[in-house]
Amino acid sequence: MMRVLKRVMLVGCCALLGACGEEEGAQDAGNPPRYAIQVHIPLETDPCGVTTAMASFDVPIESVPLDVDKDSIHGAMLDVPVGPQHPVYVSAYNGSGLLVYSGNSSVDVDTEGEGAASIFMFSHPQNCPGAGSDGIRIIGLLRTGRIDTASSF
Repeated sequence: MMRVLKRVMLVGCCALLGACGEEEGAQDAGNPPRYAIQVHIPLETDPCGVTTAMASFDVPIESVPLDVDKDSIHGAMLDVPVGPQHPVYVSAYNGSGLLVYSGNSSVDVDTEGEGAASIFMFSHPQNCPGAGSDGIRIIGLLRTGRIDTASSF
């Protein structure tokens, strides 16, 4: 009886601690893989003066701010679920807070983490007269990947 009780206790502790019989590198059920969509949009010839940008996704993920520097808009949307054709929306604003570029695309997020798509950003001439009456089209890149927990995407 005592032997059975000890065995039950050992199995119970192993289950609670998750330490028995686990292979090296095995995926922790409490930490499933995480995926992201990386955004990169060049701004080398931007006449609109982009100072801020946001990206949003058509699922319960809030809009995320993107980084803007003198020659690009870049950043990542984290914790994106695996699935096909996820729509991504990007908006860029000038120093006055006016929308000067917007665009959207869709991208596949798979467990291999190797999806990519182009995103076409169109200027809004009413808020960016320097773009001309026809407006400007900027082509950016969306790239998907698995988030490495030891480092950044």
